[in-house]
Amino acid sequence: MNGYLILSIVALMFLVIYWYSYRTVTLEDKKRKDFWDKKRHLEMAFHARLKERSERRRLKFERFMERSKEIQQELSKLQNSNQIQTN
Repeated sequence: MNGYLILSIVALMFLVIYWYSYRTVTLEDKKRKDFWDKKRHLEMAFHARLKERSERRRLKFERFMERSKEIQQELSKLQNSNQIQTN
């Protein structure tokens, strides 16, 4: 009977030591995973901001080009009207 008690205490001690050592590895893996998830999230947010900025730049450039074409058309109309009046 005493042999089973000693054997069970030794087995319990082994399990506790194994659990403690495995817990530190598990916690380290969890910290590493959380770090990479946070880093990936920050990178995705950064790329989303870059994409948004480039889209705003593109729209601004399109508006600028459209306005430039309108001004060119107005200038050509003015030149045509000046040429007609001088003749």
